[in-house]
Amino acid sequence: MDFALDGLTVERMNDSAERAPLALRSIALLETIKGLLALAAAAGLLSLRHTDLHAATDAFLLRHGINPEVHYMRLFIEGVAKATNHHAGQIAAFGALYGLVRLVEGYGLWFGKHWAEWFAVISTAIYLPLEFHHLFRRPTWVSVAIIVFNLVLIVYLAKLLLQQRAERHRQRLQSLPPVAPRQDT
Repeated sequence: MDFALDGLTVERMNDSAERAPLALRSIALLETIKGLLALAAAAGLLSLRHTDLHAATDAFLLRHGINPEVHYMRLFIEGVAKATNHHAGQIAAFGALYGLVRLVEGYGLWFGKHWAEWFAVISTAIYLPLEFHHLFRRPTWVSVAIIVFNLVLIVYLAKLLLQQRAERHRQRLQSLPPVAPRQDT
């Protein structure tokens, strides 16, 4: 739908054909949130580069009422204890890169970019082997839910990509000039 404003034509994005589907926008929002959280975590880790990470982790957990003796928290603390300041910088850089990738993916999905849909399928599928490995080592309902969610996401995006491919093929066939009937002599 267009409207004129002082001689300029402005296009509105009210037409559903011009907007990305709601599910795609929801995925874009989730990816953007993941990207922002990863960037925040990377920045936080960089700010702790020259501190005692083990002590800072214990203080953080206790300040937020989290029992550091719980199994997963103990694993987290042990992992932090192994990290050096050099490792913290590398982890922060990797986290920042991950965050930027998620933000680019979120942007592309929000605006319905075809490349972003492929990117989302691939980036989601890459983690499935790790998630299955984690599920088989320590089966939990959370692991099952994450795997099911990611599989649903992959199937949805793959279906959307196949529909777009079929539509492009249909448009290509319609744009071809008609073939004249063959006359035998």
